[in-house]
Amino acid sequence: MSELKRMCRDAFIVVALGLSAACGGGGGGGGDQPVDHSKYTGQTARASITTSNAVAFTTDAYAAGSIGSSANVIGVMVQHDDSPGGKLTTLPEIAATVRGSIPQALARVKQAPPIPGVAASSTVYGAVGGSAAVSMNLNESTGNFTGTMTFNKYQSLSNGPTITGNVAMTGIYNPATGSYDSITMDFAPLSADTAKGTATMYGSFAFRATTTSETLSMSCTLSVNGSPNHWVKDWTYTFSGNTLAITGVYYHPSYGYVEVTTPTPLTVSSFSGVPTTGVFQAAGAHCTKARLTFSSTGTTVTALTNESSEWQLCTE
Repeated sequence: MSELKRMCRDAFIVVALGLSAACGGGGGGGGDQPVDHSKYTGQTARASITTSNAVAFTTDAYAAGSIGSSANVIGVMVQHDDSPGGKLTTLPEIAATVRGSIPQALARVKQAPPIPGVAASSTVYGAVGGSAAVSMNLNESTGNFTGTMTFNKYQSLSNGPTITGNVAMTGIYNPATGSYDSITMDFAPLSADTAKGTATMYGSFAFRATTTSETLSMSCTLSVNGSPNHWVKDWTYTFSGNTLAITGVYYHPSYGYVEVTTPTPLTVSSFSGVPTTGVFQAAGAHCTKARLTFSSTGTTVTALTNESSEWQLCTE
């Protein structure tokens, strides 16, 4: 293996939920998967990982969830070396911002006089600014709800993203626990303004919760400040206890796709926590792999290619 890059954790502040090119839910990948060519027009063959692109498939694929990461190799990042400072923003953070508006929306809907067959309408407001127009049907006996929210510069935190766009939602609210069993959010498109730039996304987020774990699934295309679309295909994040497992397929417009996993689950305090231990891995063609290893002192990228002695043990 060849060590390519070590970055201190302060310089490489990312969250476990990466932002990539096209977003939706599920797992597994391959060249036979359908590609939305109207949004993603890059390479679709399985990529060969080399020492020159290993960072793009580990640090950058993982940090693709961080708008403005210092690892600006794939072009999806907003920040360049000379760009001003500011808080990094991730797709999971954007998803959480949208999800966080739903309780207020449901509360407003419950206050509206019920009209059979007609969706209740209301408006919710961000704690910092902006609004979201709500049209929603809620079955209070089952907790099932469907509807749309139209966000207009909605911002819930002063250092959080500002959301604009239409989101179609379905979900199940559990009044016994006061939480959601599931929420699915579809958007085409959704934009998020951040300190580092503007992200434009087409796809979906889906949250599922049990008593012991929470899962975020996403598939979407992502362009930041007009960059070429990257595709996060069927990424699934499972958070349980203090560990996070990630699976999915990542399409890079110049290189093609790799399958991503966490062979050693990441140790985090939350979905958006910075990992202290664990391994994020990308697997490409011809047994090539790249690994991003987290530790308390930082991160290390290593490449397993046909130039490595370990590659000779591969049987693919």
